[in-house]
Amino acid sequence: MACALVLIGVLMVWLSQPKAGPAPETSESSRQSHVTPEPSPSTSTSTTRPATPSAPPSVPTPEPVTVGPVVAPLHGLTVDSVDDLDALVASVSALSHRPTLRMVFEADRSPADYAAAVTALEPYADLMGLVLDSTAMAQLSVPEVTARTQAFVDAFAHQIAIWEVGNEVNGEWVGAGPDEIVAKVAAANRVVKAAGEPSAITFNYWSGPDCYAEPWEVGATFVTHVPADMAGAVDLVMLSVYETACDPPQQPSATQLAGELTMLGQVFGNAKLGIGEIGAQGVDDDLPTNPTFAEKERIAQRYMGMAPELRAALGDRFVGGWFWWYFVEDAVPKDKPESLWPVLNELA
Repeated sequence: MACALVLIGVLMVWLSQPKAGPAPETSESSRQSHVTPEPSPSTSTSTTRPATPSAPPSVPTPEPVTVGPVVAPLHGLTVDSVDDLDALVASVSALSHRPTLRMVFEADRSPADYAAAVTALEPYADLMGLVLDSTAMAQLSVPEVTARTQAFVDAFAHQIAIWEVGNEVNGEWVGAGPDEIVAKVAAANRVVKAAGEPSAITFNYWSGPDCYAEPWEVGATFVTHVPADMAGAVDLVMLSVYETACDPPQQPSATQLAGELTMLGQVFGNAKLGIGEIGAQGVDDDLPTNPTFAEKERIAQRYMGMAPELRAALGDRFVGGWFWWYFVEDAVPKDKPESLWPVLNELA
């Protein structure tokens, strides 16, 4: 009986205890605070690829600077005789750069006298034809200059690349005055331009004003006589520079030459600019002695070496030139004793 009562008491105590319910659910927010979320299909865990670099913008190739069909810089040399044509062609064809050859057409010769030389030299050089040298122009009238220019243009229009219609035009040895000289140069230029050909003019230059025999020879004075239509129709304007053509000798600097070319470029607004004649003069030029090899080399190096300074001052309008006047005398044959050919080949 006592045991039964004890069992009944234990049972009643157990029944009086609260029943354990199911474990409370963890809220969504509570899970997120403890669990790292799975990446969604649209979220990439990889490193973002760098964009493919775009190609750099293309830089257009600058147009070459030209005088008519001739690409600058001009590697100029002068041919005043074609009598030894084989040796001349050998010297020209061996040059490292394709030269621009001024061919001086002597006043007493006709186009037929130069046909063989033009044909032989054209494969190796761009040719610039000088219809009349400076002293020769003084001997002809305007109609005679016109007729002579027409004859040479008719003969060689497709072989001569540039036509020099006036050489050292502001020299008192070219004519009685600027108006006479300009009339002849303008007549020659009209013939050349009517044929659709490029033209060139060369001015004489001395750095010392006392060298000029007449006031109108100074370049800035002479150009006041040049009509605008002629000035706008010239393709190349150059300077002739001889140290010993004046007493005392002149040695202009690159700055002085650039200044004179700048002035001419303002008048001849469509023209390229260059040096049209240099050389070492001798007894044939009324000097007491001929120049030594060292003197020739010095003059060539001095003026051709100015190219970087002149290009910096004048920009793309400067096309070189030089046109060593005594190429035949100094470098033909090219391997003769004291030949200037190696010097000119390196510098011109």
